[in-house]
Amino acid sequence: MRFPGEVTAEKALVRLMPNGVRDESFYNSGLGMGKLMQWNTSSFYVGTSQIVRRILMNGTQDPAFIEMNSGPYFSSLQGGDYYVYPDGRVLMGGRHGLSDSIRGFMGDHCLIWFSNTGYLDTTQHHRQCSGALYRFQELPDGKFIGSGSTSTWDGQPASNIFRFHADGALDTAFQANVWTGLAYGFLPLPDGRVYAAGNFRITGNPDTLQLVRFLPDGSLDPSFNTQLEFGTIELTGFEGGAILRSVYQLDAGRLVVMGHFELVEGQARRHICLIDTAGNLIDDHFTGPGCGNNPPNPVGWISGSAAGMVQAPDGSYYIYGSYHGYGDASVTDTLQRQVSRLHGFNVGAQEQEPGHEIMRVWPNPASGIVHVEVRGPMKDAGLVLRDAMGRMIRRQRITTTRSIVELSGLSPGLYLLILQQGGRNIAATKLLLE
Repeated sequence: MRFPGEVTAEKALVRLMPNGVRDESFYNSGLGMGKLMQWNTSSFYVGTSQIVRRILMNGTQDPAFIEMNSGPYFSSLQGGDYYVYPDGRVLMGGRHGLSDSIRGFMGDHCLIWFSNTGYLDTTQHHRQCSGALYRFQELPDGKFIGSGSTSTWDGQPASNIFRFHADGALDTAFQANVWTGLAYGFLPLPDGRVYAAGNFRITGNPDTLQLVRFLPDGSLDPSFNTQLEFGTIELTGFEGGAILRSVYQLDAGRLVVMGHFELVEGQARRHICLIDTAGNLIDDHFTGPGCGNNPPNPVGWISGSAAGMVQAPDGSYYIYGSYHGYGDASVTDTLQRQVSRLHGFNVGAQEQEPGHEIMRVWPNPASGIVHVEVRGPMKDAGLVLRDAMGRMIRRQRITTTRSIVELSGLSPGLYLLILQQGGRNIAATKLLLE
């Protein structure tokens, strides 16, 4: 990232103030470039092009977590995705060299465990594949779904989209049969189905697919429209055309899809669009100019993308990616860059007048359980609990005016409790867990 007045001083890790201005009290540095994952109140993890680092909240590197290459047995090569366990251990993908002859892990590996101090975890069974593991995500049952150039996994035939057990072993009960291309984003569902976004092809299917929903066995869900057409106009340099990067569940009936594209079903949708859970384009939101493309690079290529979305505790949303300018159906701001904050979609309950609340929540602060009283129609109503990162933590249907939400097992902190009706966000309350 380069900021105004800085000709060459590019930053790979910065912190922004609530108004979007760079926080000068944070050590803005070159320590980042990749995915951020909060660990505790004092530190977070950040990916780079090859390894993972742990960063303190002032922006400096945590000395208690070594540079991975400085430990024995490990040499970084091709970076990939990573996952952080609650105790701070790291599971990292990509393709890297191991030289642990004592335990028999020699040569290139695609899935590697590290201790919470950054050293190679010598108690684990590290895994090999034919290429590299680029993306993976935990599923509700503790398994993982991943994607990469992984035609073999520990010597077994493996799809480029595959599922593996918590110990890294290939799950042969899942057969997606993707023989070319990759998935860049996943959205798991509680029932074992999972959305996959990217650009890939499946054995026996002549079409290039960009958004699908897999059944628990890896076959395509026939109730989802896999033929939703994403296209490009100005974008160049992307082999195979449009590429999807992520899928975000807005509510029970709607999904936000993001990536490199400018058309959906022939309609203008630049890098971000809204679909229903059957895979059909809808016009509720994101019908404006969307995320603007970047200026041409020195060789004339034009790029642009929206990479992801997260909800803030106040009900607003952040989108992020690589773009210049953002516009909705009424306003276009040409100064937007890489991170933009959007107003919430009918959330706005924090402004309810006392005595006239649609949803009343007590106790607050809370621990263990929280009571919820709802005023108004109860048809197709439900409660959703999200954490400070916007991740869905709990969801339950409600049929009576008074309900109890179970909070046991959740970490202390700020959450957002949302009342939904007919798939729409009706009201929300900030909830502090002690």
